[in-house]
Amino acid sequence: MKTFINYIKLLFIISIIIFTSLARSQDMQTEMAHFIQGFHDYKQFNGNVLVAKDGKVLFEKSYGYANFEWDIEHSEKSKFRIGSITKQFTAMLILQLAQQGKLKLDEPLATYLPDYRQDIAAKITLRQILNHTSGLSNYTQLKTFRDEYSKNNYSVDEFIRLLCSDDLLFEPGTEFRYSNSGYFILGAVIEKVTGQKYKDVLQKNILDPLGMNDTGYDSHNKIIKFRVSGYDNGLTGYSNTDYLDMSIPYAAGSMYSTARDLLKWDQALYSDKLLNKEYKQQMYHVSEQRNYALGWEVTNLDKSTYGKPLTRIQHGGGINGFNAFISRIIEDKLLVIILNNTGGAPLTPMTNGLLAIYYGKPYEKATEHIDSKLYNVFKREGIEGLKKTYQQMVSDGNTPRERSLNYFGYELMQMGELDAAITVFELNNQSYPDSANTFDSLGEAYLAAGDKQKALASYKKALTLDPESNSAHNAIEKLQ
Repeated sequence: MKTFINYIKLLFIISIIIFTSLARSQDMQTEMAHFIQGFHDYKQFNGNVLVAKDGKVLFEKSYGYANFEWDIEHSEKSKFRIGSITKQFTAMLILQLAQQGKLKLDEPLATYLPDYRQDIAAKITLRQILNHTSGLSNYTQLKTFRDEYSKNNYSVDEFIRLLCSDDLLFEPGTEFRYSNSGYFILGAVIEKVTGQKYKDVLQKNILDPLGMNDTGYDSHNKIIKFRVSGYDNGLTGYSNTDYLDMSIPYAAGSMYSTARDLLKWDQALYSDKLLNKEYKQQMYHVSEQRNYALGWEVTNLDKSTYGKPLTRIQHGGGINGFNAFISRIIEDKLLVIILNNTGGAPLTPMTNGLLAIYYGKPYEKATEHIDSKLYNVFKREGIEGLKKTYQQMVSDGNTPRERSLNYFGYELMQMGELDAAITVFELNNQSYPDSANTFDSLGEAYLAAGDKQKALASYKKALTLDPESNSAHNAIEKLQ
């Protein structure tokens, strides 16, 4: 009888534990849902979110539309372009080839791409390209990239000759500079070493073995079921994003995927299915210059962040109309994936908030963006209302960041609201009088409005503050 009573007590205790755990899980899911809903309500996020622990989904929810024209809502099947998250797959392919003895990470690029300009290829190693310390430039930063190159189809060799063969920005191994050009070149290395197309190696060596059937190399020519449309999110609402030929992001950013497939990817990285222990350690080993390893950003979090020391391995991706984020807490096998198809969502604070909710820590809720708030005031009350609201922000100690206000000014210029744009840039000058960039932007706005005298004065002020400013120097030459 005593044994039976003890057994009943044990069952009761176990039931309490299970009930408490389920209640905690439901509370956490509700809190996460409300947290993300805040960003969606402010029209800062539209897409899918997944949080998993030990490979099991804790929270998963879709917000908004996969296609606004047809009112097609997101679902777990939604396939998003993931931009630079592609880089971790490219890094994996390079590491697999190293593990197979087909290349060496610390060999110079010249060993594998003999046709690349040898003065550079002989100096930089594959590892330096992988961790962005090679000194290679970044083709997406070119001012002419969007207008002259982004919509054209190029072969790999042709694009490397055109946009990935500039002089080095610094001596290899001395600095960190994020480079899409470098990862484009790594795609060419994979093709040279294997004798196969990058997308075929990706499919054969990673996607097929992991059963990632909803992930692939994107192409506008292919019919891809459940592929979502990409949009830009401006002050006046959503608009279709600009076309980008997917031959251009290539091994630096041409993949699409789903949250569920990225969960498969996450789980595989804890196993030896794709890579052995030695090479996985190399994959997460950061450079001396930055907490960037091989396709991943790696950060050691101290106890004050989430209550115990943890390692966070993550990476974001942004491409026309989309941005994506994957964050992994290694010790707890915790995963956060956020996929967005309205461009520019604040995925880092969203990720941080979800992690804080999981660990029971405080977090910041969504707030209206400065540009949205000021624009709404401008629509209701005109320029004077905009000025008054801005001055109140400053008085309250909430002066908008220089970069945010500058971006808002350019948004107004694109909308043809030149007087309002000039006002915004002038306010930025007042708040940040030592910034050359604010005067450069104001000069551009004056010039667009036809006031060459004020434009010249503003550009001269910008050049005084920054004698190395090429844009100010060139503008002054044209105006004088």
